[in-house]
Formats: sequence, structure tokens, C-alpha cells
Amino acid sequence: MLTALTSTAPTALSLAHSSTAVPPYSTRRVVHRGREFFSAQVQPAGHGAPVPPLVLLPPVGVGIDRAFYNRLHQEWHALGSPAAMHSYDLLGTGDASPKPRRFYSPEVWAAQLDDYLREHVKTPSVLVVQGGLLPCALEVWRRSGREAVAGVSLLSPPPLRFFSKGADSRKFSRRTQRLLWAASCSPAGNLFFRRLRGGSPPGARIREFTERSLFASESDVGAEWVNQCIAGARDARSRFSTFSYLCGSIPPGGAWRDERTDVFDSLDVPLQLLRGDYGGLENATTKAE
Repeated sequence: MLTALTSTAPTALSLAHSSTAVPPYSTRRVVHRGREFFSAQVQPAGHGAPVPPLVLLPPVGVGIDRAFYNRLHQEWHALGSPAAMHSYDLLGTGDASPKPRRFYSPEVWAAQLDDYLREHVKTPSVLVVQGGLLPCALEVWRRSGREAVAGVSLLSPPPLRFFSKGADSRKFSRRTQRLLWAASCSPAGNLFFRRLRGGSPPGARIREFTERSLFASESDVGAEWVNQCIAGARDARSRFSTFSYLCGSIPPGGAWRDERTDVFDSLDVPLQLLRGDYGGLENATTKAE
């Protein structure tokens, strides 16, 4: 049975930034396939009936990492931690290492998540996916199905036509993607990344992006968040993860926009759609049975 719940209230997007308490979570260092490392924050479940853990996929952007969900951890703790909660750094972001010049496709991050679910969570989990990371969740479902995924919660995902492009469009866009990626790996790309993380006052462009694309209300975008992103973007090597997403999602049919409607249609676990109310959000398409 596939279900879909839609919320037009902004609380789904503002929840992650509405408290200042420190939650009782631990941070673990994870080895991925013996050669890469990333950190994950693990908040244990409170007392009560066992339910599937939540695994949170952060958005991709300048200086953004697992700390995007810190306030959500706090709110979850205030609710008594009804389920275990995991948030982690995508390869190439946060304090993950190394950060090579590499194109991070949905399949790369899906392999990371699938291994983490199998080796560390060790039970089917609810994937909480922010924005355009839906392809990663779909690729995990393609790889492991119910062995890894107990449900999916989508926070303001793109419309499904984002994943419904013809073969000719994909072929053209692969060329466009390669050109954009080559430019992003050049000194000009490095300068562009520095411009994205800059502005006057410092972090102005990060604040602008957050207000436009991430948070429900401008009042939620405080100095703590902006400074956190500035600190995360100091390592210029993190630009490869950001540019991978941009180069693969902006051209119609890029790697992030490959045809995945068949994978979406094959989902037979509970699906929840949460939509915040903020400018520029297109109506998302889902289905319910």
C-alpha cells in the first residue's frame, strides 16, 4: 500500500530551526568501503514500542551538511524521541574525507546510504529526504527494497516530471552536464564557489539561498545557521559535491534528472509528502492508493 500525506503548513520546513536545547545524540565516525570517512549523528529511541528508525538525508548546498538537522534532533528529543534518528554527512560534504574532484551522482550517495543502513542501522528505516535528494532514496529502493527501506518522507521534493525526460533530452544534457562539470572543476569554478559563499555582509548569498529554497520563513534564518554554512564552506573542496548536484540537475535530463518514474511507481512502502509554503515552490506531484 502506497500512501501520501500532504501538508501545506510551513512547520515541516521550519521545525529544524526552532529550538536551542542540546539533544543527547552521539557522533560516530564511519568508514565507507575502507577508503572514505564520514560522520553520523545517532539519537537513540526513547521508551515505547519499537518503530523503524529515521535516517535523514540533508540537502546539498554551499556549506550544508548533517548539521542542517540539528534543531530537528532537538525537537525530536523534546517529543521523547519516538524513534531512533540518524543524520549523516554525504560524501564530499561536512567533515567527510577525502574530498576528491569527483562527480557525485545519485548512485554514489545511494551506495553510501545503502551501506550505512546495512552495516550500522541494521534494520529497515524511514528515509527522510529533503528537496532534490529524492533520486538517492529511489536508488536505495532500487538496490535493496524493503531490506533497507521501511518508508519514505519527502520534504518539498521537485515535481515528478523532474524525472521524466526522453532519451534524446538525456543525451543532449549529458554533453551539457560534462561541459558544466569541466568548468566547475577549473579555477573559474573555484572562484565561482568563493563568490557563492561570500557576499556583503559575509554569508549574504547563503542567507538569500536559504530564504528562497530551504526555510519556510525568513525569521528562521538566523546568524547561527549562516555562520554554520560559512564554516562548512571554508574547505573549497566541498564545491565538488555542490557542483555535482548543480551540473546534474540544472540541465533537463542530467544525471540527477534521469528517468526514475518506474522506480517511484514500484515503491510499496508508506510514502509521506510534506510541503512547506514558501515562494518559488512548484506543486509536487504524488500518488495515493
